Amino acid sequence: MSKVKINPEGKVVLISGSNRGIGRALTIEFLENGAKKVYAGARNTETLADLKAKYGDRLVPVTIDVTDQNTIDQAAELVGDVDILVNNAGILAPGGFLGNEAINSLNYHFNVNVLGLIKLTNAFVGMLRSKESAAIINVASVAGLANMPMLGTYSASKATVHSITQGIRGELANENILVAGVYPGPIDTDMAKGFEMEKDSPENLAKNVIQALIEGKEDIFPDTMSEQVGKQYSTSPKAIEVEFGAYVG
Repeated sequence: MSKVKINPEGKVVLISGSNRGIGRALTIEFLENGAKKVYAGARNTETLADLKAKYGDRLVPVTIDVTDQNTIDQAAELVGDVDILVNNAGILAPGGFLGNEAINSLNYHFNVNVLGLIKLTNAFVGMLRSKESAAIINVASVAGLANMPMLGTYSASKATVHSITQGIRGELANENILVAGVYPGPIDTDMAKGFEMEKDSPENLAKNVIQALIEGKEDIFPDTMSEQVGKQYSTSPKAIEVEFGAYVG
């Protein structure tokens, strides 16, 4: 549990990948819980038109492609008052480590899920340090706690996000910044459309994330499956490895 607790009421939030799935649900939930403003990052801001119409000036679409440093730099120049950074932008595709496509698959996932997160965080961490209290929220995955062979390279990228979150937390240990990792299980989004398994809703995830921030939790397991995985992981990481290792396609 962190010494820093973050209530979204009156706060300014920047969310990457905010136009669909988890990012969209988080955008709405922050606004519904009293956020002063949400900067909604997306590669195509036209996809945020309906939210802009509903929330008006409290929703500010911002062009952010985490693989394009220019859009990150431009966003940092435009946005001057962020209290909470949510690194949500991510991609998922099947693929393991054995075969001709392994390197391409690794590059594909790491370019967005890992390098994009680091670039965006470095662009805004100075701003967050200037606040009385702030937060960096990294959306990882339960697949980053143990590798799923059917999603091997994706799992590796999210394991790196898990490690990066711990590293950033250590670097900011003496600052008033909550650094939290979010570890969803299967969520009913476009990204997970092709996977046949029981899925929680992004809306339920978003509600649980907000509550966890208010409580100052650093490790957030926001849905039914991830909550179970989180409990088991704390006692037997090997058991999770064996369970996830059975997901071979």
